[in-house]
Amino acid sequence: MVDDDRDSVSIVWDCGTAQVQRLGGMLGPVWFTLPDGRKIQPFAIAPWADDETPEHAALPGIMRRLRGEWPCVPFGAPSAPGGLPESWRGAPVNSVDPEFHGHSSHHVWDVVEQGDDFVVLSIAYPDAHPIRRLTRKISGRPGAATIDCELTIEARKDVTTTIALHPVFRLADEAGQSEIVADFKFGRVLPFDLEPGVSRLTPDAEFTDLNHVPAKTGFLSLQRLPFEFDTEELVQLCHAGSPVRLIDHCEDYEISLQHDRYLFPSVLLWISNRGRTQYPWNGRFTALGVEPLHGAFDLGPDIGAWPENPLAKSGVSTAIKLTAGEILNTSYSISVSGL
Repeated sequence: MVDDDRDSVSIVWDCGTAQVQRLGGMLGPVWFTLPDGRKIQPFAIAPWADDETPEHAALPGIMRRLRGEWPCVPFGAPSAPGGLPESWRGAPVNSVDPEFHGHSSHHVWDVVEQGDDFVVLSIAYPDAHPIRRLTRKISGRPGAATIDCELTIEARKDVTTTIALHPVFRLADEAGQSEIVADFKFGRVLPFDLEPGVSRLTPDAEFTDLNHVPAKTGFLSLQRLPFEFDTEELVQLCHAGSPVRLIDHCEDYEISLQHDRYLFPSVLLWISNRGRTQYPWNGRFTALGVEPLHGAFDLGPDIGAWPENPLAKSGVSTAIKLTAGEILNTSYSISVSGL
């Protein structure tokens, strides 16, 4: 464990307060103040974040204090996972990054500028990496229960890779009381069980309605969460619109995630519903990742850059090309409002 694991900075604006953790550059928790005076903290915070054990210290950086929202460049696995169906096999091995969800997700960012209501963080990638640096600015929007984020990706070498944003939201305490509202052309289920023996959706199945997703025992609705049963699921919403909304009917508020739908043509939904029982999860984590994505699930840049992967063959862009010296900028926002 590095000394800076728990180091974070605060921003305060007229409609909220936020913590930004230097490890992983993770945003959260954030307390949004609504016009009616309520304070809403919508992000998931790992219940093991403050453990102080050798087992905790041995966790990858991304896992030790998992929380809120952060960028992933590249996004996904360092290499193609095993157990893929035949149609998903054959991608050339490029080994863009050895760490799941990229170098920046596991290491400590530098604070390069800070004001009362904003912070700018940056992280340099290893010298041999095709990405040179990530920089992100996080600001509270004056007069609004909104966090604005800007992300800059600097390329060192030509590279075709996957990128994503990774907001993870907490779910309502009561089953079915969190509602996803998303526009998309079609969806696809991860081509293998996210959690063997636990996941219920039919691997690699396609669907057009979140209320009617193929499962091993018929169909399952993903629109209303959390589930009463334990599971782990991953689905990709392709040609997805913006914003994506998450409504909490228990606490009567709505989250709106606004992003560039052209830079991120898909949205990945990670449904973590107490389905992982090993440490650090211990069957106690319930959350929803709503992840704007330029990739193929979390299968990584090798499969994403392979034009023969099934999503790419169906017309979904699953990787982005960056040229040496290129600087890519994007902005997005997360807002909370009362119902």
